[in-house]
Amino acid sequence: MKKPKSLYLAAIGLLSLMLTVSSAWPQSGKRLHYSTLFNPATVGAVSGEVVRVEQTLAGNGADYCVHALLKTPKGQVTAILGPKSYMTKQGFSVAPKDRVTVTGSLISILGKPYILAMEMTGDRTMKLREASGRPAWATGEDWHVRSTSRK
Repeated sequence: MKKPKSLYLAAIGLLSLMLTVSSAWPQSGKRLHYSTLFNPATVGAVSGEVVRVEQTLAGNGADYCVHALLKTPKGQVTAILGPKSYMTKQGFSVAPKDRVTVTGSLISILGKPYILAMEMTGDRTMKLREASGRPAWATGEDWHVRSTSRK
């Protein structure tokens, strides 16, 4: 059976991204945090219906990051929200069929549109990041990176 070329291209693209990120922080003992992709110059708002909610392992593997795939008039956009534990503590959840507006930094990862959410409004409003991109759940001054070394 012949494999589609797009599958190979996607695999090569993902591998390239992984190599780029790993070479950007060689031997530093730190991981790239989503918030380093936040760009205040690209802040905008996206409104739509939640199609799917996904949970991906966070960089430290101790929690899940909640993503919501939104169907908008201009196409689909993935909203990167925040840690599941933070959202649970705030009493906030999101589910398919919810109508929401997400304000945040509009970015592209491997050619796909994402928004790093500063705020999500549906039945109520949840603040997720400051205007600088600093996550609401961040502690300490060095919130852009997470140390992987144990001292």
